[in-house]
Amino acid sequence: MRWKFGRVTTMLTVAMALALVAALACGAADDDAVATTGPGASVAPAVDTAVPDAPVAKLEATKAPVTDIAVVQPTKAPVVTAAEAPMTEAEAGFKYVAPVQVPGIYWDYLYTGPTPTKFQENPKFAALVAQGKLPPLEQRLPDEVKVSAPPDGIGDYGGIYRNTGTWWLFPYVNASLLYKNNADEVTKIPHVMFWEISDDGRVYTMRLRKGMKWADGKPLDMEDVRFAWEDVNFNETLNARLATEWYDEITGNRVKFAVIDDLHWSLTFETPDFTLMENETPGQEHCKSFCWWGATQYLKPFHEDYASGADITKLIEERGVQTWKQAWGLLNDYRKNNEIPNTTPFIQESWNDQIRTWRSNPYYFVVDPVGNQLPYVDGAMTVISESREVGVFRSMSGETDLLTQGFQIDEIPLYRSNAAKGDYNLKTWVSSGGGDYTTVICQTCNTDPEIGKWLRTSDFRQALSLGMDREAIQDSILLGLGVVKNYVVHASIPYYPGDEWAFHNTKQDTAKANALLDGLGLTAKDADGYRLRSDGSGERLSFSHISALGPAGDIMELQTEYFADIGIEIKNTPMASPHKLGYPGKESLFMLQAMGTYQGNPWYAGWTRCCSVGGGPPFTPDIGDLPRSMKIGPAGATITEGGYTPRCDCPISSTWLPTAPANTYPADPTGKILRLIEVFKEGKQVTQWSPERIEMGKEVYRIHAEEKFHLNVVAHAGAGRGIVINRNNFLNGPDTHTTSVVGFHSELYYFIDGKDNLSD
Repeated sequence: MRWKFGRVTTMLTVAMALALVAALACGAADDDAVATTGPGASVAPAVDTAVPDAPVAKLEATKAPVTDIAVVQPTKAPVVTAAEAPMTEAEAGFKYVAPVQVPGIYWDYLYTGPTPTKFQENPKFAALVAQGKLPPLEQRLPDEVKVSAPPDGIGDYGGIYRNTGTWWLFPYVNASLLYKNNADEVTKIPHVMFWEISDDGRVYTMRLRKGMKWADGKPLDMEDVRFAWEDVNFNETLNARLATEWYDEITGNRVKFAVIDDLHWSLTFETPDFTLMENETPGQEHCKSFCWWGATQYLKPFHEDYASGADITKLIEERGVQTWKQAWGLLNDYRKNNEIPNTTPFIQESWNDQIRTWRSNPYYFVVDPVGNQLPYVDGAMTVISESREVGVFRSMSGETDLLTQGFQIDEIPLYRSNAAKGDYNLKTWVSSGGGDYTTVICQTCNTDPEIGKWLRTSDFRQALSLGMDREAIQDSILLGLGVVKNYVVHASIPYYPGDEWAFHNTKQDTAKANALLDGLGLTAKDADGYRLRSDGSGERLSFSHISALGPAGDIMELQTEYFADIGIEIKNTPMASPHKLGYPGKESLFMLQAMGTYQGNPWYAGWTRCCSVGGGPPFTPDIGDLPRSMKIGPAGATITEGGYTPRCDCPISSTWLPTAPANTYPADPTGKILRLIEVFKEGKQVTQWSPERIEMGKEVYRIHAEEKFHLNVVAHAGAGRGIVINRNNFLNGPDTHTTSVVGFHSELYYFIDGKDNLSD
């Protein structure tokens, strides 16, 4: 019998951690346990979020530090919103009372109450108005303000929002977009602009928010939109070719831009495309290579179509580069150029290798339900640590106000043990997508045709799935969080294909797995019980695997033993940045953390061409209609000029087994990959929540559950950007939110009494 040293040591380590949790919980209520919801799991105890008559902020200030994790999952089907919620005029004396946050229900930022008619501002701006350094608030806000619904209630002004980590986190959520994601990441809320889609799905009519202004007070007008499209996006020097979403899916021709009037403009496709506003192209104003609108008064003097040759030469020399395109890119790098006008809630003030700071935007166009201009905080700060571990310990010591980046599920006991000392609480923000720890099985790997053959064999993938003990992994490494399932969206999403497919072949059955492998002819074994290759070489059938450090590596330590029990050798290499090596065609097996991010909607990210099947990261598919991808037909994998160009830069065998039908890809013997791509195209031609699209979405996830292109362990556990450390005096971070660095609406966050934690 094989001694499973790795499995035992891992379980002992986790057992010790859980023992620590139990010791810390002594004397506490029974509801201090980590729990989750979902099929076959216990339900997390509901947190008392009832809103009393007293102001929310004052009530929260008296609460004891929360040291438990509220594990929440979506239970409400999302809808796409193309216009702001209808509001009535506020009556005299209106007071906003935040709806109760329900565990498991994503917070809804879409405000439907009465619109404010009077507005208040941050006292620091009021002082500048009094000094004549700023115009009055009514002149700074647009004619059409946006109203957002705060989860904990109306906030207090003041303080600096601080985070500590290993990445410049704040610019990621400070971008100004055409729309903002709601907390579920599926619902879209108009932000800078509004949109309507024609009945035939060909024409998107956009409308500027009337009276919008840049942070320097200048109007954001139609010339800013025209400049972005005609002079930046369609400029062949800056963009020889745009991203695929800007080309008609059927004809391949580029989308057409047209100005209608001072407020309206359009984008027109030749054939229906209802998905544009569902995906990751929400529009932004940083014109490095592509933007939806740009600050013409600042940028035109640096643009080759408007500036003199001498001015362009001067720009190139000042930036220390060789071409205007390079100089333009540096000029538009908002991370390093503080002078670029924007419409974001925060304006970058200073930066160096250790610290970045932002100040709140006096022209920001969003208010709370009683008319207070956002953001509530005076500014923000990101402090860079020399390592993830240092960032984690600094966060636990109180140097992070609200952040998810860098925290790991297996370290939750450590975070809990320091919560009272660090004066923070923990939450989990879970993705509605299909996978938190997922091994992508490469379908285009063919350097070794023997290995490639088995990767492309459905019964072989089923055997691997049946050989896994997902429940043991969940309980030992992931602390019982998440739901053991296939790469299938959460049951709240209309595209959910049903329990039959969510849990198809996910329960460990070693006998059945062995029978499948025997049935494939893999009966010969070596002295250690590992199966031999079928090519008669007498060598062991062995597969390489790469994964991230942390939970993914620990999971693969167990997986290696489970696969050994069915005679399959897996050699995993954990590393700090596996995504740099995991592009298609290079690694046979590759475990991604948070594979479910973005994938609550299969049409969210056009660069996956419907759910990524090429191996490696989801943003680098190797099969499909992208220019460099494998083509349909017997010669579709032939490496020729203008043909298939695998990114692995390695020799590819011309023998592709099992043999695929002539009308699909050489790496698609079942034809299911071709069907995924067909569904992606067909789905673009019908509205998002139409019965036709819903059925297509279900088909997408049925195929993934059936074929196991992604060998999923669990979903909805909060992997990646889902473990939240939140200081107890920093409010309006919702209890239920999809995985995100700091959430999508950080302008609503505030400190109780406006007192930040910088003096701690």
